[in-house]
Amino acid sequence: MTSNALLSLWQSALLPLMLSVSGYSPHSGGSLRERVDLIELNHFYDDLGRHAYDQVIFYEWSPDFCRFHVIAWCLVEEDLNRMPLRQAGSGDVAVRWYDRDAKIKREVRSKLYRETWSQTDPERANKELIDEKYRVSLMRVPGRNLR
Repeated sequence: MTSNALLSLWQSALLPLMLSVSGYSPHSGGSLRERVDLIELNHFYDDLGRHAYDQVIFYEWSPDFCRFHVIAWCLVEEDLNRMPLRQAGSGDVAVRWYDRDAKIKREVRSKLYRETWSQTDPERANKELIDEKYRVSLMRVPGRNLR
């Protein structure tokens, strides 16, 4: 079994089982909280230098490859939902939104944050390093049918 397959098995089956047995609940009261290693706010511009979109990209550090790998991303909506905000006191950056698929409020936090302006999409470039099907992804809500 490859290390990617083992990691996927760990995150999809074993980790939630261990957390539920231990009594730990990352989601309570209709919300789901988790941490990632890096949050990036990327402002993407087309080839003519026109602003195209803003996106938030969530990364995990890969000690095997000594680089960050994308685990999820989302567009920043026109009403500025999903905009990363610095949290007073902790120094964390948090992104909060209502996940319509899982029907739950999400909060993703990180100590590391960067804001970039580019004509290359960092999420797509990362797909060339590790295929999307091997991405770790954000936590799934146990017992919810997601698609």
